[in-house]
Amino acid sequence: MEVKNNIMLRVCIHIFIMWCGVHSAIRRQSSEHSDATMSVCGEQDPNGNVRDLSEPAVPGPFHDLTREELIAVRTFLEEHPEIQASSPDLVTVNSSFVYMADLFVAKKSDVISYLDKGAKQPIRQARVIVFRGDLGPPVVQEYICGPLPKIESCDLMKHSNRRNPVQFSLRPFSKVEFDAIAKRFLAELDTKMGHILIESYNATFTRCRTVKDCLDYSILPLGTGIAGDINKRRLWIAPSYDIPFYTMHPLDFLILFNLEGADDSEWRIDRLSYAGQMYDSVDQLVSFYDANRIPKIKLRKPTVDNNLFSTLYRRGDPLPPKPQRPPLQVEPDGKRYTTKDRKVEYMGWSFHYRMSSLTGPSLYDVRFKGQRIVYEMGLSEISVFYSGNAPLTRSVNYVDSASIMGIHSKTMVPGADCPEFSTLINQTFLSHSSQEPGVAESVFCLFEINNGYPLRRHASYEQAEGAYYSGMLDSALTLRSALTIDNYDYVIDFIFHQNGIIETKFMSTGHILTSFYHEAERNYGFRLHDNIAGSVHYHMAHFKVDLDIAGTSNRYQTLDVVEEEVLLDLDPCTRYHQTKIIPRVIRTEKEAVYDYNFNTPKYLLVYNEANKTEYGVNRAYRLQMNGMSKQMIPKGLGNEPTISWARHQLVVTKQKDEEISASSNYGMFDGANPVVDFSQYYMDNDNIVDEDLVFWITAGMHHIPHTEDFPVTPTVGNHLTFFLLPYNFFPGCPSMGSRDAMYIKFKNSSEPSQGIFLDRNGNSRDQCLTPRPTLEEDIEENPNLVLDV
Repeated sequence: MEVKNNIMLRVCIHIFIMWCGVHSAIRRQSSEHSDATMSVCGEQDPNGNVRDLSEPAVPGPFHDLTREELIAVRTFLEEHPEIQASSPDLVTVNSSFVYMADLFVAKKSDVISYLDKGAKQPIRQARVIVFRGDLGPPVVQEYICGPLPKIESCDLMKHSNRRNPVQFSLRPFSKVEFDAIAKRFLAELDTKMGHILIESYNATFTRCRTVKDCLDYSILPLGTGIAGDINKRRLWIAPSYDIPFYTMHPLDFLILFNLEGADDSEWRIDRLSYAGQMYDSVDQLVSFYDANRIPKIKLRKPTVDNNLFSTLYRRGDPLPPKPQRPPLQVEPDGKRYTTKDRKVEYMGWSFHYRMSSLTGPSLYDVRFKGQRIVYEMGLSEISVFYSGNAPLTRSVNYVDSASIMGIHSKTMVPGADCPEFSTLINQTFLSHSSQEPGVAESVFCLFEINNGYPLRRHASYEQAEGAYYSGMLDSALTLRSALTIDNYDYVIDFIFHQNGIIETKFMSTGHILTSFYHEAERNYGFRLHDNIAGSVHYHMAHFKVDLDIAGTSNRYQTLDVVEEEVLLDLDPCTRYHQTKIIPRVIRTEKEAVYDYNFNTPKYLLVYNEANKTEYGVNRAYRLQMNGMSKQMIPKGLGNEPTISWARHQLVVTKQKDEEISASSNYGMFDGANPVVDFSQYYMDNDNIVDEDLVFWITAGMHHIPHTEDFPVTPTVGNHLTFFLLPYNFFPGCPSMGSRDAMYIKFKNSSEPSQGIFLDRNGNSRDQCLTPRPTLEEDIEENPNLVLDV
């Protein structure tokens, strides 16, 4: 019996294997047949949307400077008899050279006349920053050059709210300065104190790669609000090991440089910090060290492998255990947006976009269903103020436009930063270090994505309630950029929803800046590794939003939610508490200054008094801010004056063409006397009733680093957002016209057995094949898409 059972078992197994083989062959044939007949997702576009990323022959009023225009700017200034800008290969600190060039947007009234009234397009002009190290005293000058591309003149920019020229000590960072520091000091430091560096760190700055380890370093500003004199220029250099990522491998060694003037032979070292103590000179440090009069430190470079905590190699238990790709989204019928000449059209939306070299991403002339909602909306400034006991974190205050933020936007990687199917958009910039304008790859990615949650829905389940369902997933268009400024990465999204809402999102990620751990750092953060302290710091982002709701004559109104006490109708003796709304029109700029208070909830509305619904209600847009926090540094102390825009969560001003942005690219150093004092924008207390209004929005968060910030800080939980939401602006939800919605009901509600009717509004549910990814091939052909070659 046992033998028969074994034989039967083997026969059954054999039959099962044969069946599996036949079944697999059938499935394979079916799959092959399906693949042969199934279309590739996105290869068909019934609406004929166009994506033309080439530079136009005649750029519009918002288009960034073209290659032709940038060449014209450099050529004109090199040939200008008074400016005589040096060519990049001859640039030195004490020469005249073009630092950067950016579009100078024409006056709003002229642009509006062109867009809305058929007037001639305003002339295009460039805003150019020139370092004049050749003058005595040296200065920084800003010019307005035009008309483009055939320039006739370059004149000093004259704005009442910012001085020009600017002290040379306040100039933004440049490669020229960094090269001068390296050439002037690093070899000398190795000569004078190389034995200290080798004994302490087994590393030096120069001649190190074949004999010993190399030192990398961060360059960090000391603003004049702390240095105490507008003419002082001080920079910290924080040496670290030359391994990924260097800001997370601090050494207990800092150097404070004095870089006053344009003659780098007169630059000097002011102070040094070694092993937690400060020294007045290199000679003093060497003398004390050699005499064994000071504490000595002894560190060694960590082993660099895939398990080093600061690297981005995958490590730990693999999840999932075997390779299994994450979910993908597809565009089954092609892209539903069009872009040409830096203008996008999508599902009733249209907008122009640009990447300012100075301030980063911005939008212009944003319209929904033909009506302008926003004239200008964009990033104005990013700042990070650190705290700590160490000289570095105690005094470092970043104001990132000094790094010309837009040029740091590049390398949006499909499949990691953006969906695989994103449209990647390049940018042409002018650099002081190369003769020809350079192309930064993938500064923007543009994509439509299904967010995975309903934009709206309702299930009326019971027959007595109607027995129907209607819902619509939130598919929205996103324009994304990422600014990589040294160790931190800032991701900025402009998101356009189908119900007329614009969402702006600011996310921070990247490597943290650390300092060498001492017990005194415990009040400012945690010990995160052997010698690493993570200090508390405050991220701040500022946005400019010029709203035009039904025109340029707008009012700013709050709907204040207040408590009231009433008597119940059923029992006149019983008192009841509820809330009511009190509309309040804000009449002046000072009155409009907004500091968030939980005890005074309110809606913030913008509207045109002459434009109402048929019921007499104001057709408005509502501003909702979800990234508010409080900046803690007292007004007027240290470098706080340079970020006066961070004193309040919202400021509303009357539109003025001279008020370009809330900050300046001198903010890293100008704390003692800011080139732009944003508080003056509203201290004149203009009337803001029935005026063209600009909303200045501050978002921020305190970051106390923790071990999960290794190797990089995640974006999740670090989203700062604000929304522009229609508020009685449309007669109903604008998304009701979208084919993305579905509707389900009984064919006959009195006879449910007759079946269900599902309306997809004409959209097909046919499947399609996912296009083959091309990232590997693209970066093999052009590594500069991701890495600087």
